[in-house]
Order: sequence, then C-alpha cells, then structure tokens
Amino acid sequence: MRRFADLPVRQKLMAIVMLASGGALLAANAGLFIADLVRFRGDLERDLLSLAEIVAANSTAAIAFDDPRAAAETLGALRARPVVWAACIYRADGRRFAEYFRAGVRPHPLPPLPPPDGAHFGSGMLRLASPIRLPGQRIGTVYLEAGLADMYARLRWQVATVTVVLLAAAALALLLSSRLQRVISEPILELAATATAVSRQQDYSLRAERRSRDELGSLVDAFNQMLSQIGDRDRQLQRARDELEQRVVERTAELRQELAERRRAERELAERNVLLDQSNRELDDFAYIASHDLKEPLRGIHNFARFLLEDYGGQLDDEGRAKLETLVRLSRRMEALIDSLLHYSRVGRVDLAMDRVDLNAVLEAALDSLSVQIQESGIEVRVPRRLPPVRCDRVRIGEVFQNLVANAIKYNDKAGGRWVEIGFSTAAAAAADPGAAAAAAAVDAAGSRRPFVFFVRDNGMGIPGKHFEAIFRIFKRLHGRERFGGGTGAGLTIVKKIVERHQGRVWLESVMGEGTTFYFTLEREGGT
Repeated sequence: MRRFADLPVRQKLMAIVMLASGGALLAANAGLFIADLVRFRGDLERDLLSLAEIVAANSTAAIAFDDPRAAAETLGALRARPVVWAACIYRADGRRFAEYFRAGVRPHPLPPLPPPDGAHFGSGMLRLASPIRLPGQRIGTVYLEAGLADMYARLRWQVATVTVVLLAAAALALLLSSRLQRVISEPILELAATATAVSRQQDYSLRAERRSRDELGSLVDAFNQMLSQIGDRDRQLQRARDELEQRVVERTAELRQELAERRRAERELAERNVLLDQSNRELDDFAYIASHDLKEPLRGIHNFARFLLEDYGGQLDDEGRAKLETLVRLSRRMEALIDSLLHYSRVGRVDLAMDRVDLNAVLEAALDSLSVQIQESGIEVRVPRRLPPVRCDRVRIGEVFQNLVANAIKYNDKAGGRWVEIGFSTAAAAAADPGAAAAAAAVDAAGSRRPFVFFVRDNGMGIPGKHFEAIFRIFKRLHGRERFGGGTGAGLTIVKKIVERHQGRVWLESVMGEGTTFYFTLEREGGT
C-alpha cells in the first residue's frame, strides 16, 4: 500500500481501472466456470443413474434364474458408453454376480461388497450404486465407475478461454484507461503544478484553470479562492508589519525617553537618599546633642536643688522646701520627657531587624523585666496558649508587650483578683475599630492568609471611649502626673509606631470598671 500510495496519479488511476475490470471479469468467469462444473457433474450423475436403472431392469431375469452369462452380456452393452470404466452386479447377499472392465483401461479391484446407494465423486472418477428390484423385494445392486476425463478436458478448455478473455479485456482496459484517466489526472496535475509554482515563487496571483463543473472544478475554484484569501491576508500582514515596525520605532523612542527620565529620577532619588541619610545622621546627632545639652543643665538644676534641700533644708520653711522638692521632681520629669522623645524619634527611623521570632521567648523576656512590678502588685499573668512564631523585629515587639503589660499592671485599681491575659486569634475579635478590622481581613481579599491578632487584656479601671484616639498621642495622660506611678505618656505612642512599622494596626476595647483589651496585628511567618 505504501508503494501504491507513492505512485503518480496517472498510474494510480490506470491501476485502479485495471484491477477493477480484471477483478470483475475474473469473478464473472469464475462464477461461470463453477456453474458449468456443477452442471456438468449433475448431468454426468443423472446420465449414469439412468444407465444404472436400465442395467438393473435388464439384469432382473439373469439374477432371478441365476444366469451370470446373461448378466455379463447385459454389462457388455456398456461398451457403447466410453465414459464407463467398470461395472459390477452384486447379489442380494453381497456376492459379486457379474463384472465388466473397459478394454484399454487398467483394471483395478472392485469393492468386495456393494457400496451404499447413490453417486460419489473421488479419486478422479464417479462411483454410483443403484438397487435391482423385483416387485416387493431387492435382489441385487448395480455398481458403475465412470472416468472424469471429459470433465477435465472441458475444464482445461474453459480455463484457456477465460485466460484469453482476461488478457484481451486487460489489453482493452489498459488502452481505455490510459486515454480516459487524463480526464481526471490532467486537472489534478495542473492544480499540483500551480500549487508548486505558488510555493516556489510566493506569487499568490497565479490561478489554476477550471476545465469542468464536477468536483474537480469545485476543487479548482476553492483553490483559486484560497489563493485570493491568502493574497489578501498577505497584503494585510504586510501593512500590519509596516505599522508594527513604525510603532516599534515610536515605542522604542518613547522607551528611551522614559529610560532616560527614569535614570534621572533614580539619580535624583539616590541623591535624595544620600541627603536623607545625611539628614537622619544629622538628626540623630542633633537629637543626641540636644538631649545631652538639655539634660546637662537639668542635671545641674536637679543636683543643686538636692544640695539646697540637704544643706539648707533646715533654714527654709515648709513652703521653701516644697518648692525645692517640686523643682527636683520637675527636673526629673523633664529628663524623662527628653528620653522618651529621643526614643520615639529613633523608633521611627531605625531599620527593623526582621526575622522569624518565637514570641513566647519575647513575652517571657518582657515579663521577666517586669517581674518586680508583677510581684509588688500581686497581679496574675495569664497566657492561655503558646503564641505562634511571626516575622518581626524581636526587640521592638518586646517593647510592645512590655509597654502594654506595664500599663495593664499600672492602671488596675482592683483591691484583689487582678489579672492580665496575653493571647492571640486569627480574626479581628474586636470590631469596634472598623479600620482595624478591615486591616485584619484585607489580606483575605488579596488571596493571602489572615494576620494574627494579638491582645493584652486586663480587668482594670477601663478607659472612656472618647479617649480611645487621644491616648495614642505622645505625652498624653488621662490622669494626674503623679498618679499611678507617673510616666511621660509616650508608651502607647511608641507601641503604635512600632506596630505600624510592621504593617499592622493597633486598637482597643474598654468598659469602664471592667477592664481594657489592646489589640494589634502581626503578619504570620512567611506572610506578605
């Protein structure tokens, strides 16, 4: 099949015609041959059966009177039928009664017993057995053997005839197919030649010639239409290519300009960063120098006031000593305010050391630093479950826990049963601050995981709702300066600054007389 598929169209068409016509003729002649063979065998069988019935009818008297000579004479009449090779008459008991063999035919043993009635083909001959009857009984059997030489001669003649007919038909089919195949092959070959020329020359203006209105004509029309469409598309592609090249040139110029502007912006940004770094260093130096220069006279005022109290306290009245003590206290407060301001300034500018942090260790260190206050206040610290690891600045988050726990201890006025609880959740448990709740759930909308929401809860005095925003302003205190151990009011401001630098939010819930809960969010380990 592979070789046939690779043949030219002309040879394929001729081969198909030859095979189809030859196969049809061969099948027809084979049918005729088989039909003639069957008919010949049937005629021969019927002829021998008639002959056997005649012999049987003529042999009844010889068998009845036990006259083998008469039976042999009856069989001798078969000489007139050259097709019969041998014959035999059997008695009813199966013994042979008379025999006949044609002269010139090599004798062969006859069956010792009469075969079954009927005709049987085999061994190049036809064997036939027929009963010999008298009214009411069977007295013997006639057995005939006929040669098939005539049938074989007839078959050879038919084979020769069929061969001659097939050869003549093949020659005629070859002649006709060689001429008629051009009706199909020539349009196909011309179409193939046109397609080859189009492929080589890339010229889509070429067209194939239509010669008929049949399927080949439709194929030529479709091919020409396809060439027209390809030509149109080629022209469109060329126009699009020209436009694209022009756009590329324009876009390249724009990109070059944007790149130049970006480089200028990067240089300006680098210069600004250098200036910013320099400004930060100068600000740090200024803050340090300012705090040092401010704290130096404060220490002098503080020390001289103490010296006056120690050396001349006995010479002053109560009002004078009270004023000196106020001066000492104010100098200390001023020094604490300067330290808090310096700390707040540095928290907003120092780079965070982000790392995977075990918050349990951070919380343990914060509680250890507050151990004296915890023991003196008798407050119970609760941590219901271990805190998860997060990515943060260990030192700064430690300050957050320390400030929040310190406030919870400081502002708890219960006579007994005071406690502080530190824990976390994966959702914004307090929805009082919509902005904070949105911050806690914002990562869900982006397809990431929720942040952890940590809390520090106490059962202290509580904070009025109107002060929820004010308490995060620096140096803002809700109580007198000396109440609840004093302080600068910068702790919650520093907490808020640290949390916001970790991309989190801080908020609170509070009920007066029942307690306060501070919440703040931190991203999970590996979160964005």
